[in-house]
Amino acid sequence: MSLPALSIKRHVLAYMLSAVLVLLGVISYERLGVDRFPHVEFPVLTVTTVLRGANPEIIDSSVTNVIESQVNTVPGIDHIQSASSPGVSVVTITFDLEKEINVAFDEVQTKVNQVLRQLPTDVEAPIVSKVETNAQPVMWLALQGDRTLQQLNQYARNVIKKRLETIDGVGEVRLGGKRDRNIRVNIKPDRMAALGVTTKDIVDAFNEEHVQVPGGFLVGSATESLIKLDLEFHSIKDLQRMIVAYRDKAPIRLQDVALIEDGMEDYRQLAHFNGKPSVGLGIVKIANTNTVAIIDEVKKRLETEIIPQLPAGMTITVSSDDSRFILEMVKTLKEHLLLGTLLAALIVWLFLKSVRSTLIITVAIPVSLMGAVAAIYFSGFTFNSMTLLAMLLLVGVVVDDAIVVLENIFRHREQGNTDPVGAAIDGSRQVQFAVLASSLTLVSIFAPVIFMGGIIGRFFESFAVVVTIGVVVSLFVSLTLTPMLCSRYLKVAQQHGIVYRTLEAAFAGLDKIYRRLLDIALRFRWSVVFATLIIVASSAWFFANVGKGFVPEEDEGRFMVFIKTPLGANMDYTNSRLEKIEKVLGSHKEIVTYFTAIGLGQAGQANQGIAFVRMLPRGERTLKQSEVIDAVRKELMQIPGVRAFAAGVPPIGGMRGEPLQFVVTGPNLQEVGRLTTAMQDKLSAMQELGRLDVDLQLDLPQIEMKLDRARAADLGLNSRDVAQAVNVMAGGMDVARYNDVPGDGERYDIRLKGVESGFRQLADFSKIYLRNQDGKMVRLDTVAKFNQALGPAIISRYDMQYAANFAGSPSIPLGEAVNKVKDTAAQILPAGYTIKFTGQAEQFGKTMGYAAFAFILALVLVYMVLASQFNSFIQPLTIMLAQPLAIIGGVAALWLMGHTLNIYSMIGLILLIGLVAKNSILLVDMTNQVRGEGKDVDAALREACPIRMRPVLMTSATIILALLPAALGLGAGSDTNGPLAVAVIGGMISSTLLTLVVVPSVYSLVENAIVRWQVKRQTT
Repeated sequence: MSLPALSIKRHVLAYMLSAVLVLLGVISYERLGVDRFPHVEFPVLTVTTVLRGANPEIIDSSVTNVIESQVNTVPGIDHIQSASSPGVSVVTITFDLEKEINVAFDEVQTKVNQVLRQLPTDVEAPIVSKVETNAQPVMWLALQGDRTLQQLNQYARNVIKKRLETIDGVGEVRLGGKRDRNIRVNIKPDRMAALGVTTKDIVDAFNEEHVQVPGGFLVGSATESLIKLDLEFHSIKDLQRMIVAYRDKAPIRLQDVALIEDGMEDYRQLAHFNGKPSVGLGIVKIANTNTVAIIDEVKKRLETEIIPQLPAGMTITVSSDDSRFILEMVKTLKEHLLLGTLLAALIVWLFLKSVRSTLIITVAIPVSLMGAVAAIYFSGFTFNSMTLLAMLLLVGVVVDDAIVVLENIFRHREQGNTDPVGAAIDGSRQVQFAVLASSLTLVSIFAPVIFMGGIIGRFFESFAVVVTIGVVVSLFVSLTLTPMLCSRYLKVAQQHGIVYRTLEAAFAGLDKIYRRLLDIALRFRWSVVFATLIIVASSAWFFANVGKGFVPEEDEGRFMVFIKTPLGANMDYTNSRLEKIEKVLGSHKEIVTYFTAIGLGQAGQANQGIAFVRMLPRGERTLKQSEVIDAVRKELMQIPGVRAFAAGVPPIGGMRGEPLQFVVTGPNLQEVGRLTTAMQDKLSAMQELGRLDVDLQLDLPQIEMKLDRARAADLGLNSRDVAQAVNVMAGGMDVARYNDVPGDGERYDIRLKGVESGFRQLADFSKIYLRNQDGKMVRLDTVAKFNQALGPAIISRYDMQYAANFAGSPSIPLGEAVNKVKDTAAQILPAGYTIKFTGQAEQFGKTMGYAAFAFILALVLVYMVLASQFNSFIQPLTIMLAQPLAIIGGVAALWLMGHTLNIYSMIGLILLIGLVAKNSILLVDMTNQVRGEGKDVDAALREACPIRMRPVLMTSATIILALLPAALGLGAGSDTNGPLAVAVIGGMISSTLLTLVVVPSVYSLVENAIVRWQVKRQTT
């Protein structure tokens, strides 16, 4: 007994099987997380090494180069990048996506341990850590108020941060623009010289007087007491009286040579919110958790616990919120799902002219979608742009099989089979092979998508799994629930109303037109073939002229601005430029908030800043995000003394948002700098490439100390004491830790540094005195000279070579921009110096190869599935003729609608291979059945094709209308969903119109030739 017959005979079983799918789907729906993108784990490790006081050149040669050379032998590395900045080396190792991150961690740690002896003796132990590239803050809060910045920092760190970190799913709370509390000891060089005190005296005093040591226990006969030896100073007043030296038997206290204040860290960072001083709190979620639920809980805790308890005068504001766009996107896709379902139901009603038939078909949609929802849950996915887009596609796909089954049962009833059960069994049995073949063909399309390499493969994995499960469930529903419902509830009225008669007359007219067209096509088969070849050949023009990119620019209602002032600019100057940038941002009515900061990142450069900008919701503004960014870019170019680059938020955390990114690499740093300047000048002349940002910084003003070692030795001084004196006076040193009693449970650094006004020019170094071995004071400038020079601020490497990183936002498609950069590099770069594309540009190049692999593999698998099902090597080729007819329509639609060929539209083209094959399968399968009754090839085609015309048109129309809302660009997320929808709709239109004519013509040519060959073979 077949599955449809079993379901018809045991209708309660059919109900329960579908009910189980719905029940699992409902439970899964309640437990699913909601996020923007699927979770993709990128195997990235960093090795961070600190060598305090070392300049970038020393860091590069003594630390970075040693570590890079050692870890380069670890298998599976894709790229190695590094940055050598003052005192810090950061080596970033990106592995192939297939590399297991824990294995990579162990291998890198082993390699680093092997070179510890080769590193400088005073280097801190290298720290190997995993990089969560998706672990970027999903929400930023801004704390402001009429308090000192120190009070804001302490409250954010000690109160708000700790309360938010207890929320389930929150992995970390980052403080942006923070300046922690410091006990600042601002030493006065003139007073020190007058009293004969050196920096070494003060450092030694802290090491000897500000101490805590374990005291053990005093044990009695029956009791014991802890001996507390806390000899630290716990108040500013006590610290001021610490003795640092004796002169003429009189104590010299710290307050005699320094000004002690309860202050903050060095002025190397600041943050503003809407132009006012602020402390930012970034909420970082744990990977693969529910972004929306976490943000909702943060907001709830803010409203119920944190805001009511804020000290008077403090305010906390949501600066950015990723859930806003996610909710808009999910809401839009859900609306598209509902609208697509209604439109699909409308198509079914128009063709079948029956409310009952429409309801029977429509019920397959929620059952199949609930099965897909259960698949999302059990696969560990979330509701995101990929899984919801898959479900939107399923709305049009899952009804296809049910339509074919019901339409055939309906036709049997109309042709006189009055037994509902018998008609349901006969009708479903006649098409179950075609339904199985078309569904398995569609499923075979997604195997290549699941096995695609690179980011695109990981990105679309959830999409492929959801569609595959949905198609399998829809096949199951069409062979169980649909025939059972038809056997019990399908009615074929003998008398019809005016609406039915009007629609039937229209379809009858369409049927007559198609029969005439089919007759002409069968008479002029070779002409049809030649015309088809010409049409397919025209696709080359569309492929050449359609734009090509990695991902379309999404209107998320937010963007970033990267800020750079000239090398050597201090915080005050950069802040003055930042204020002008903030005025530009504040002048746009579309912009709601902007969080700006200077000195973020590992290097903490005072000449670099960043702005995070949030705009009004999409429906509340007239300008698109790209239009606002373009306007802001033009205004930022008018601000003197600063280079500012506005760009979208990168789809992958930890990267820049510009689509065009590449590096110039080579063995010589200075030559890389020269070639970088030449490349930048040449490319900047191309207006279509926009303004390019370059990170190579070789002109940082520096002061070099030249020590006369012979004279220093003669005077009884050593190099370490000289270096320490300069370091403490000009750079500062954390000499100890401090806490109040009673305190807040935190310990803070004691920062020893020369008074701020004491060191502003080279001559001020003459104020520094050192004590020699004889106890005499020696002025620094008698043994050392200071010269001004230029040197690198940060030394970057890429794949073991010196590198300069470029970033820009071209106004032309990414593919064209990449070609222009390649052409320019070919003209400028000599042998040994190359360009390598990174970010979206790199993935764009890889994506083309992955998409080609998936496309070819999909064709092969479809052929194998069809050959197995039709037991023929020839007929699958006839069926697959629809695919080039679909591709031409998909690419033409992309060109016509102004979309690019990107990862979304390429997946749409791959989908077409399976979607359009379903129509050909219906035609060929029915023709084979009619030929089995003894009719010749052409007669079978003339009978079978008109019968299958309506199901073909119905299934195509349901897919087209289901994706129409996304194709029209309605709502959030449409910028990325639109290209896929447009490609599928264009391909379905062209393939449906051409398949109904081309496939019968080619089928006639091929099968008649086979028949003639068989007859000839028998006669010979």
